[in-house]
Amino acid sequence: MLDDLQFTTKKLGSGPIWSWMIDRLDWVTKIDELVEVAPGDCRLSVGQRVKALLVNILTDRKALYKVQQFYDEYDVQSLVGPNVTSDALNDDALGRALDVIHETGIDGVLSMASFSALDLASVPLDHLHGDTTSMSFYGHYRRYRGAPDDEEGSRLEITRGYSKDHRPDLKQVIFGMVTAHGIPLLASPENGNLDDKTWNAKTIAKLAESLPKQKLSQILYIADSAAVTSKNLPLFDEHGVRFISRLPNTFAMCDKVKRSALERNRWEDVGRLAERQDAATYRIQSFHREMDGLRYRFIAVQSSALDERKRKRLEKLIETEFGQFTKAAADESERTYSCLDDAERAATELSKSLKGYHTIEVQTQEEVEVLKRPSRGRPRKDDAVPTRKVFRNRVTIHEPSPAALEEARRVASMFVLITNVLDEQAMSNLEVLQAYKEQIEVEYRFRFLKSPYFVGPVYLQNPDRVEAFSSLMLMAVILYATFEYMIRTQMDKESEPLILPGKRKSIRPTGTSMLEMFDGLAMVLLHLDGNTIRKGPQVDGQCERILIMLGAGTSVYSQMNQLA
Repeated sequence: MLDDLQFTTKKLGSGPIWSWMIDRLDWVTKIDELVEVAPGDCRLSVGQRVKALLVNILTDRKALYKVQQFYDEYDVQSLVGPNVTSDALNDDALGRALDVIHETGIDGVLSMASFSALDLASVPLDHLHGDTTSMSFYGHYRRYRGAPDDEEGSRLEITRGYSKDHRPDLKQVIFGMVTAHGIPLLASPENGNLDDKTWNAKTIAKLAESLPKQKLSQILYIADSAAVTSKNLPLFDEHGVRFISRLPNTFAMCDKVKRSALERNRWEDVGRLAERQDAATYRIQSFHREMDGLRYRFIAVQSSALDERKRKRLEKLIETEFGQFTKAAADESERTYSCLDDAERAATELSKSLKGYHTIEVQTQEEVEVLKRPSRGRPRKDDAVPTRKVFRNRVTIHEPSPAALEEARRVASMFVLITNVLDEQAMSNLEVLQAYKEQIEVEYRFRFLKSPYFVGPVYLQNPDRVEAFSSLMLMAVILYATFEYMIRTQMDKESEPLILPGKRKSIRPTGTSMLEMFDGLAMVLLHLDGNTIRKGPQVDGQCERILIMLGAGTSVYSQMNQLA
């Protein structure tokens, strides 16, 4: 009888974790309630097809036309649902699901996904971090499905814009995201030429629309300097949104605050904000000033580390300034003045205009200028040479003094934060700085979104499907961020670190490092007398610990043991 026993294996990896989380969030049901689909569209609902795509994206992302191949290798019933076969996940069925998602409206789908994840993880909505990134696309894209190139249609424009990938030659899509403790609250794909200043204005308004006034008054929106513009600042006041950002150098107030900080010299030493031994130390002091009719708190921050980029920029500025001074000095030396007053007046004006790291010294000299003879021909030996008395300014350029260079370095090592939270008892200057430095949490989400592990080729023929698929990529980020947050929250209560691959110990592991531990897990299918017995993998050790902290338990793998 055992001679008739045959077996096959199907990959699982981390797929069951994502399948369990999607089921726990009830995304399949919620998506199916949002969308309208014609009868007979597909054997699987739109929610099931979205689930299949999300598991594929997070486990081993393939191009759309290769998803069916992915599920030929992975155990589709464990990851998507009972009685599901891989042929139901062909590219045509998945493409139609993307069409429905787009027609339904991706904002509603993403909003549902975000709020359900935040609710599951019990994430407080206090500090929100907003930012954007760009993702480059190759090829030509129509405006919308079936439309000529010159017609308007799709909301999303895959076009050229400022490239954060440093690929200005490629078309792109902008991804905007606002996170709460690393989990996206607001996320959306945007036109490739959307600038950060406009995105922040839209986001401020969207926050006001999405949150009740009471909740809105409790949040703190934190963003980079692109949020601070003469048009955006009144919006924070209009919508009652508290914010922290970096004041751009283009504002005159930025230089005023830096100079005031150096003159007053009442620094508060706050030390390191990171645990690394080589981390920079900080000094801060605050000023309350009015700008464009509104009052803000400005915090001058001085870092002990003048980073390489700023050092090179300072050197470039000094080099450029020397070139400008040299040209101005050469031009002035070519000029002559007929009277001393005119020369001295020009010298004074030149000294006023050439202000910078270098200093100049102007000496006005009296000279005798030889004039052109009034008549042609050879002059007689006894003819006097015609001359006139003129005045000329000779300019000497002096290198920047050590004191000037030191002050320049100190200014370059400073930046200025701006906030409309004026009460320093409610939020100290140090807490403002700490909140701003947490801005890196949204950057971590972009790194994951654009990592080689996560990003694969997108073979879609029109922007509608690109937009819908982009929303699924953001849903995948929501899942990943929720997974990481839930584990880290539980790790805060643990005394023992997690042992990661390579015997690395961590009390704050990244989601990627934990997921690597599940890569080799597989399902064994035993075939005997026309029956198939499904044998899930045995999960123990650190993997078991992760599943328990997540709240899933090992049952997400062991419950697969059944007769098929």
